[in-house]
Amino acid sequence: MYSTKVSDAPAAMPAAESKGRPAKADMSSWYGKLAKAWGIALDAQADKTVAAAKQLTTGNNGPGQALQVSAAAQQLTFLCTAASNVSNSIGQALETLGRKQ
Repeated sequence: MYSTKVSDAPAAMPAAESKGRPAKADMSSWYGKLAKAWGIALDAQADKTVAAAKQLTTGNNGPGQALQVSAAAQQLTFLCTAASNVSNSIGQALETLGRKQ
């Protein structure tokens, strides 16, 4: 049912390239696809947070705008925590599976 060969293990996230750009993930692996989806979601929320914060510096600095920045930052924090928890859970599950093999 499941192969125990090392080559069948999910690809680890690639290290960043020397120019500061992230290396391309192996999109044939499920883990690479999952990491890409999390990256897209986190980038989108970070962009939303930055855009809301820029409104504060352009003179729109009322309490409503400050609340929007705070809410966007909290959403980003939630997504970061969720991404970390998912990654840790997958790692622990794979570790447990590896011990049982």
